[in-house]
Amino acid sequence: AADADAGAGAVVAFVRAVGSGEVAPYVRSAAAPEPQGGAVVELVGDSHAAAVGDAERDVLVLYYSPDCGHCRKLAPVWSRVAEKLSESEGGEVVVAQMDMSANDALGFEPEGFPTVVFYPRTAKQGIEYDGSRDEHDIVQFVKDVRAGKPHIGGLPDLAESEVEGAKVEL
Repeated sequence: AADADAGAGAVVAFVRAVGSGEVAPYVRSAAAPEPQGGAVVELVGDSHAAAVGDAERDVLVLYYSPDCGHCRKLAPVWSRVAEKLSESEGGEVVVAQMDMSANDALGFEPEGFPTVVFYPRTAKQGIEYDGSRDEHDIVQFVKDVRAGKPHIGGLPDLAESEVEGAKVEL
């Protein structure tokens, strides 16, 4: 019984230490990849926090699973998005991707794949993209957020008077 009490006490002490920040939580991380030379940066668990928290750059991240068909279909579009943003935004936007089957993103758990999140310098908590998987729309989303436009993705909220007088034509 004394051994069980000692073991339980150690577990409680460990949980408290993690909760207070004395002990760092375990983060699953694949080995850091060799630089690919392309426009897309591959993030791993160990590099994720520093990349998305970079105060000097805006970071657009694709969280994916290699087993996801939608993710595989998005891959060539994502490469073109990276090329387009690196040309048009003067290198101020990093386009990255992270394999969530081999890595953890501390404090972030995507509900499904693919998940695209933009981490602008001004809002490092991230803004999830919920538009189409079209190159133009993703690039426009980034440009809109960077320009400070208030209605990102989806439809803007209309005032009650606008809704009553609105006319829909098909």
